[in-house]
Amino acid sequence: MRSVIKASVALAILVGLMSVVLMITGLSRNPVVGGLGSIAVAILMNIGVVVWALKKTAVENSYRKQLVNGLLIGVIAGVLIFAISLIMLTAVPGYFDGIKEGNLEFIRNSGLTADQVQARIASIESSTALGQSLAGLVGTLVTSFVVGAITAIFVRKK
Repeated sequence: MRSVIKASVALAILVGLMSVVLMITGLSRNPVVGGLGSIAVAILMNIGVVVWALKKTAVENSYRKQLVNGLLIGVIAGVLIFAISLIMLTAVPGYFDGIKEGNLEFIRNSGLTADQVQARIASIESSTALGQSLAGLVGTLVTSFVVGAITAIFVRKK
């Protein structure tokens, strides 16, 4: 259990630090870097942390226990990431609005049809800090579970 908690906290800290760096550098306003890029990096961090944690517990845990460990990492880290994200998006003045404005500018200059632009703009304008934070929680949970299930096939007590 100790490895699961360490891994969860480590993952939350890594994702939180990435978010702070994006905010400080202003890259969070760039939809490619701050959007898809940061999601890809967060997923890679998630994969690395889950594999690392399950390798540490492999000699003592069966497939089922490894699967549970992967899920627990997702739950604990997901809740921490949710809290960090919600605090940053709501407590830092202009941070969430800056992200939305960067996305809106990107969509307006994307070359899509007027109807497509309007649909995407409506989606961006209706997004909330709570919704974005929940997406981080769900993404962490799903990624940890899937990676845990795959990793547990290979790294477990035989």
